Amino acid sequence: MPLFDRRLDEIPPELSAPEPSHLQGAPDASGTGLRSLDDHRAYLLDQVESLRPFGIGLLDAAGLTLCESIVSDIDLPTFTAATVEGYAVRTSNLVGASRLRPIILPVVDQIEAGGYRHAPLMPRTAVLVARGAPLPDGADAVMPIDGGLAVDDEVQFTTEATVHQNVRLAGSRVADGDKLVATGSVLTPRTLAVIAEVGHDKVLAMPRPRVVVLVADETLKAPGLPLARLSESYEATSTLLAATLRDEGAQVFVGHVASTDPRVIGIALGEQLVRADLVLLVTRVTEGLEAMLANQGSVDAGEVDALPGRQLFAMVGDERAPVLVLPPDAVPAYLAYLLVGRPLVQRLAGQEPTAPKEFSAPVTRELGADPVRTRLVLAQHSARGVTPLTGDDPGAAELADANAVIVVPPAHVPIPAHGDVNCWLLD
Repeated sequence: MPLFDRRLDEIPPELSAPEPSHLQGAPDASGTGLRSLDDHRAYLLDQVESLRPFGIGLLDAAGLTLCESIVSDIDLPTFTAATVEGYAVRTSNLVGASRLRPIILPVVDQIEAGGYRHAPLMPRTAVLVARGAPLPDGADAVMPIDGGLAVDDEVQFTTEATVHQNVRLAGSRVADGDKLVATGSVLTPRTLAVIAEVGHDKVLAMPRPRVVVLVADETLKAPGLPLARLSESYEATSTLLAATLRDEGAQVFVGHVASTDPRVIGIALGEQLVRADLVLLVTRVTEGLEAMLANQGSVDAGEVDALPGRQLFAMVGDERAPVLVLPPDAVPAYLAYLLVGRPLVQRLAGQEPTAPKEFSAPVTRELGADPVRTRLVLAQHSARGVTPLTGDDPGAAELADANAVIVVPPAHVPIPAHGDVNCWLLD
């Protein structure tokens, strides 16, 4: 029977649950009872390992992290060619050529563009070559067609030639043995073109992290369905997170559970683990939820500066898949993802975890501060400074208007208008 057709009374109680366990080495809280955001993020990153690399076709590898160094095993160009139509010669045979002392060489062969270089060039002979034609072995220069006077099967030269004149050397762009792409590089379309150009059809790379966004809330309805009660509203957080994850190269699966009962969430979570390298569980934090996660693996819980409410993280199931709990509201969930979730996805993908890009700017109006906790305030950044967006409970509409976040440190007095504040840019 599908999970979402079950009634709550049909879901069996947990049987012989193991003793709850907690992750070890959690960072200490400060005197305010809050962990620092940096310590919390570093602690969670220590719990997650990069995925195992495997061979991936070039067309599926864009945005992935390379797990090998790509070294060319061919020359580019693959052969030495003429850059003009003319006569392939040995420069040593034209030493001293002048109008008073012309040098005459027999023309013994002709090579077209795309043809073969034929036999080696014998001393004191010339070969007529088209532009782009391969030079025969022994030739080290090409005299332009108007640089010699053809008479029957001979050509007369009145000037000397220089080594590699009008010649494009094999390996002049890429030589056999050249290192083209270093391990750890992110595979861009241009990088993949370089790899294809030297004949590779696949690379050893980190796979795309598989991220499940699982929403559990009975008051949230999927867009397109009717709202039946005043307490219901449309759920936007999963769309926001899934679109962000896909834009960053993850493989995303979205699920919804119309209940906050820990037993229901636990069953849905177990069904999703088979396809998850990371689960973003969007729901309200309760003691029952924390106990359920602890019974399925190991859990960490604590108050973290700049993040609202109690933060939950767990490693569950036989494969110890990481589960990060995010609030149902779009703005705090998105900000928590950027600060904590995105680094976890980057670690899984074998990339160096990054933090938002910071800058300083004057705030256009007075901004209140919290005496204990860092505040994150949506804002619009312009040449005049940063303007906080109004509203005590911002949603997706305010987030769409924002292009920056103001970081307001704990303080007992507000930040005055035109005072400088630290900010970070939204993507």
